[in-house]
Amino acid sequence: MATWAGRLKDARNFLEVAEAVNDQEHGNQAASNAILAAIAANDAICLFLIQQQPSGTSHTEAVRLLEEACRGTRWEEEAARKVRQLADLIHQKNAAQYRGEALSPQVVARIMLQAERFIEWAAQIVQG
Repeated sequence: MATWAGRLKDARNFLEVAEAVNDQEHGNQAASNAILAAIAANDAICLFLIQQQPSGTSHTEAVRLLEEACRGTRWEEEAARKVRQLADLIHQKNAAQYRGEALSPQVVARIMLQAERFIEWAAQIVQG
């Protein structure tokens, strides 16, 4: 079974890979790994707060579960913004992985920054 610590480590590793491959030719792969990093960080938050992680193939459940996990916690207000951030990243997943068109360097940079910030927020949550 996954643990919050393991999923947070996965998030950091995905982001590390994203940063390592981020160049003109591999922007989609960098963005894809950054998005996976945010999804793993979300899993860490949910596992930490409610001992549950999103299951199934629909990443929209991840957004719903994040809202549920943060409800009634000191993170609830900030979670409203982070839910939108996660939903935006998940929306970009199809463009990065399946459309066959290169994302612009600006879009890749935005995805990378959003993922990094999401992971930082997850780390704050689990550190208390």
